[in-house]
Parts: sequence; C-alpha cells; structure tokens
Amino acid sequence: MSSTIAAWMPWTDRAGRLSWLKLAFFVGLAAPAVWMFCEWRFDWLSPRPRTDLIRESGDWALRILVASLAVTPLRFVTKFNKLILVRRALGLAALFYTLGHVALWCVDENYEWATIFWEMMLRMFLTVGLVSTLMLVILGATSNDWGIKKLGAKNWNRVHAWTYAATGLGVLHYFMESKLDVTEAVVLGGLFMLAMAFRVARKWLQPRFFPLAGAAVVSALLTAGVEAFYYGASTRVSVSRVLWANLDFTYSIRPAWWVLAVGIAVALLSIFRARATPNAARKR
Repeated sequence: MSSTIAAWMPWTDRAGRLSWLKLAFFVGLAAPAVWMFCEWRFDWLSPRPRTDLIRESGDWALRILVASLAVTPLRFVTKFNKLILVRRALGLAALFYTLGHVALWCVDENYEWATIFWEMMLRMFLTVGLVSTLMLVILGATSNDWGIKKLGAKNWNRVHAWTYAATGLGVLHYFMESKLDVTEAVVLGGLFMLAMAFRVARKWLQPRFFPLAGAAVVSALLTAGVEAFYYGASTRVSVSRVLWANLDFTYSIRPAWWVLAVGIAVALLSIFRARATPNAARKR
C-alpha cells in the first residue's frame, strides 16, 4: 500500500521512486502560492489585498498553462523524453491557480451568489473566463489513468485537445480584463501562438533550425500585429505608430521581441541536439 501511495506523490514516478525532475517542478510550481501566502500574512500587499491576490493567482494560472503547451515542442526538439513526466503537473497546477483565482474573486464578492451568477453571464470577460475554467476542470478530472480508461485513448485525446481552446480563452480573458496595459497579455498570447506554430512545424516540417526559426518569426510578427490592432481598437492610437514602437528600445523591449527570442532559442536547441545525436550514437 505504501508503494501505491508513493506512486501518487507529485515528486515520484509511477514506480514510486523519487524523480528529481518532478520534485524540482513541484517546488517551482508551489513557490508562487507560498509567495502569495507570505504577501498576505506579512501585509506586503496594497490597501486592496484581495484584488492583488486575484490578479496574481490569475496571472500564474495563465503563465503555467502556456508553459504546459511548451512541453511537447521542447520534448520534440531536444529529444528529452522525461519532460513528459511534468506535463500533467503543469496542467494540474494551472487548474489549482485558476480555481484559487475564482475562489478569491467569490470572496471579494462576499459570496453574493446571485450577483456572481449574473456578472458571469452578463460581463463578457467573466463569461470567457468561466468557459475556460470549466474546460480546465474537465481536463483536470480526466488527466489520469481512470480518465483514459473511461473515455478510451482516442476520445481522451480529443477531450484533451481542449487545452488549446482553454488557453486561448484564458489569453482572451486576460486581454479583456487588462484593459489599457496588455503587455503581459500580449507576451503570453505570443508564446501561445509560438507553441501552436511549433506544433505545425513538428507535424508538417522537420525539427530543424530554419523551419523552427520561421515559426518564431511568424509568431513574433503576429504578436506585434495583435498588440498594434488591440491598442488601435481600444485607444484609437494609430496602428502604424504601435508597430513602429517595436523598433524603439529607449524605454522597453516590446512583446514581439521576447516571443522571437524564445522561439529562436528553441530553434537553436535543435542544432545542439542534431550535433549531439551522432556523438551519442557513436558512443553506443
């Protein structure tokens, strides 16, 4: 029985042995929750602590959710198959922070359930967030052997393809909630597009530098376009001015450049992996 229980621990493998990779991810994923608790416990928050915690928990939920989409491309490029061990942990952590985000919002609304219900129905950004949350709950409830057995492998894969829709809706919710400063929302949206572009490169192209770099460039351009059109629609600032701001590094580096940097870094990994593979084969 003890070995069975050990196998369910978030830092062990299926055999119940300690996995240093899973342990490191567990500590990293728990760190934001510990930090938020310390902020609340030691009064490090603003005069509106609930608002701060609602925002932080939502931010971390989306960051981790986007990070979970990076597992498959990185595993494909680096051939480091042990990354598959942490994909479920990332998804469940995203669900944990999402539910915390929703719970804190309900606390802030003083558990006025009628008000909460109508706000979710009538305020579009809350409706979008609710749909994304419900998808994540279904994904979390079936992300286990029981879910695979009940649904069957084919149907299970179809259901878990909802991850992409849930992430896209989460990014949209972040955009709508952020209003004026959408910098991080644009970055996360760009990284989401990058993860999807890498999936296209994996399916139709080879995991080599130029296809992956091309996916990075396309994602960066789309990121710049989304940012420009969002500001153009919401503030009536000229779209061309926002686009040209990407070439001005006086005050900050625009989100498109961060997306491009991450994409090129992953593309470079494919070169190192290709060079390391022949050496490993010769040693064998």
